[in-house]
Amino acid sequence: MAGTIYRTQTEDERRDFRNIGPDKKKDAKTNFLTDLATRRAEQEKNKIPFFKKAAMDDFEDYYKEEVKKSIRKNGFLKIEDIKPIKMDWKKYSSPDNIKLVEVTEQRDSYASKKQPFEVFVRTYRYKYTGYGEEGAYNMSIMEDEQDAVKRLKAEYENKEFKEISKAEQVSERYKQIKSKKGLLDSITGTTQDKTNI
Repeated sequence: MAGTIYRTQTEDERRDFRNIGPDKKKDAKTNFLTDLATRRAEQEKNKIPFFKKAAMDDFEDYYKEEVKKSIRKNGFLKIEDIKPIKMDWKKYSSPDNIKLVEVTEQRDSYASKKQPFEVFVRTYRYKYTGYGEEGAYNMSIMEDEQDAVKRLKAEYENKEFKEISKAEQVSERYKQIKSKKGLLDSITGTTQDKTNI
């Protein structure tokens, strides 16, 4: 049996070829999706709102333009022509682009079974500017169950509770909009001016 002979492909052969083997190089889209997943996990861990859809849309706009350029130049798409994009990741979690819309509480039935009191977990709902209807939210961050239990346990035992959950600390940065009348005040128990949060 003779040895295997390799030759480089012609331009016509490479036109519709996609390498799916283990030696496949990472293209711009794969690199972007990897970075996006990493950034999103970091922000989620720190309870910081991060609007993934806007990042994906910005990348898709860039990618479509680069594909057009490659096709115009070569007559077909050359993946190597599409260079990785430099993303401004802070933009997708910036208080300049994200506003706190509302804070709600939802009963956690599992945690409530383990406690002598009902456990309500706070959810902080945010809106990314330019996406969705005004006053509606398109992303949310939940308070950790342990934080909710600590807060409600102190209330149950009539003790003063001064700790602030990570989700609530972060939400302070995004309270730059006028909210529904008294919504946050009624949930957080504050007595601020109800028209400006």
